[in-house]
Amino acid sequence: MARKSPAPDGFERIREQYPPIITTAQVAELLDINARTVLMMAADGRLPASRLPGSRKFHFILEDVLSTLRRNMVQPGDRVIEEALVEEAKEAPSRRARAANKAATPVTTSNRRPTRSTRRRS
Repeated sequence: MARKSPAPDGFERIREQYPPIITTAQVAELLDINARTVLMMAADGRLPASRLPGSRKFHFILEDVLSTLRRNMVQPGDRVIEEALVEEAKEAPSRRARAANKAATPVTTSNRRPTRSTRRRS
């Protein structure tokens, strides 16, 4: 049976690249996020997913993933964008400071995590 192509919505290229049912890894690639994040989103209902009985593997219907993207489109001027920019600006200096501190802290035996060879045996 031929697959009926939906009305043009900007996701045509994605439909050409991915099969109708996709894996966790394919969803992660498509959304440019970590596979564990995809699994967490499926577990809490943010991404619709299916699992066969007795299976640990999740399956995602491409059209469901695309409709989730469509429903959650961010529009210019949305508060979400402004809040994200403010949060990013707050975090940026602390990330730089942590990186600078990490680079400036010499590794000594007192601040290094014990390895198997340096742990005490009981």
